[in-house]
Amino acid sequence: MCQAFFERFRRFPMQRVPYFFLQNLCTVGQVLRKNIWIALVLGFLSGACGGGNETAKLDVTALDGGSINWRTWSQRDSARILGRPILLFFYTQRSGWCRDLVARCFEDSEIARAVARYTLPIWVDADQRPDLFERFGLGGVPSLSFLTPDGQWITGSTYLDPDDMIDLLRWVQILYDNPDRLVRLEVQRAELKRRVERDKKKDPRPRISPSAALLHRVRDSLKSVIKSGFDPGPEGLLALAEAGIDSPLINFAHSARRDTDGVYVLGVLTHRGPVIDAEKHMAVNAQLLRAFARVNLSRDLADAVLEQFAVSGDVLLGAGLAGFRDQAGNVLRDAEIYSGWNALAISGLCAAFLETREGRFLDAGRRIFETVKMRFVQDDSLFAHARSLNTPRFLLDQVLIIRAALDLFEVQEREADLLFARAHADRIMTVFADSSGALRDRMPEVDVALSPAIDRWLPSGNGVAAQVFMRLFVHTKMPRYRDWAEAILTALIGPNIDRIGYAGALNRALALFVRESEN
Repeated sequence: MCQAFFERFRRFPMQRVPYFFLQNLCTVGQVLRKNIWIALVLGFLSGACGGGNETAKLDVTALDGGSINWRTWSQRDSARILGRPILLFFYTQRSGWCRDLVARCFEDSEIARAVARYTLPIWVDADQRPDLFERFGLGGVPSLSFLTPDGQWITGSTYLDPDDMIDLLRWVQILYDNPDRLVRLEVQRAELKRRVERDKKKDPRPRISPSAALLHRVRDSLKSVIKSGFDPGPEGLLALAEAGIDSPLINFAHSARRDTDGVYVLGVLTHRGPVIDAEKHMAVNAQLLRAFARVNLSRDLADAVLEQFAVSGDVLLGAGLAGFRDQAGNVLRDAEIYSGWNALAISGLCAAFLETREGRFLDAGRRIFETVKMRFVQDDSLFAHARSLNTPRFLLDQVLIIRAALDLFEVQEREADLLFARAHADRIMTVFADSSGALRDRMPEVDVALSPAIDRWLPSGNGVAAQVFMRLFVHTKMPRYRDWAEAILTALIGPNIDRIGYAGALNRALALFVRESEN
């Protein structure tokens, strides 16, 4: 692994923004001078920290929590009993950053004592609980979030070295050893909330109805994101391609796979330049397939996705490859299987088939789809996120699977796929609908269910839902599907208009809505 990977990071929240290339170095430099941490979901050469895929893949071992007695999210009420703040540690099994943080900080006896004495430590796999990561995470892993016992935000950080970790724990300790400071913090929080509510009443975010003029504005935001040196993510790339907007981004991203094992890695920019993270995320690569198919470049990546993320003895694809190797140099595989991520692979393989007309891609997509339906559907007719049945039902999994069914239907014209999509679309409106018109991100709504609109590693559930509803309207001409899509777009585009360039899934849904409205 690259030695530079373990540079000391400054303590700034990380903004997880997809990024493919470093063409505009001037713009990147301007961003870095503002101390903004930009996560690169794509764009660095696979194997840049070593060779390609020349060794066998072994399953990654579960993350060791170090010397900390970690609790689970379901045990968070203990914080109220103990009167301690919660230390929430988000990680993934594939992240070398997370393992290095554990080794350097949580194995440290001084830090372990401070954590045990002054906090209730809870760790959460961000892949298993994307809803909690959306609510409390800092955009990338590792994320360290300190919360009050009732779940209110105090402070947080991404990667820290031991000295900074001790400083952060001492600050939280001082806060809780001095009740007056805590009271002042709550007063400040209440005042800030009052001002926010007051400002909303003075200048509320508009509920903007979807229209051709709004689509033009949204696409301008998308182009502005790229001109600023950022990348809008795979859904944003696809929105550009579908709109016929000429951008070198797709071709540049594709060329970055030269002399590699064919799939993309994650990376990050620091104030000292690029640092390589060799983690390979299956869902991110699966999304790229659709964008590459628009420019006739999907074949190699489709082959690589099926090969690199295969799990021995299973039809479904694993979560990814770790950003580190074992002492023998073996590539380590995260064999956890997620239903929605495999649905992304189905859609990508359908796109690869339409480009190449090679039946093996379509056959693989069909096998994955039938297996997902059989393995993950639950008694409530919703799909589980993973093998664990203790997690909520997530909106994104449901709509990605429905979208995959529509992709297969449009290729093979099997009526059963359309009937499946209709039945499950009607079901999610029953289960996930919110009074705002948007959809909640999970069921059941135990704590706080969100209606996110911005894409991160994966597209937003609401954006994909609006796409699904519009495609069902096209195929069935049933007005309810168009109405549901319009409600989502109206509820979410206005409040998120300042960040709409990062909402590629909503962008594509809006384009579908406008196109059908003009027909």
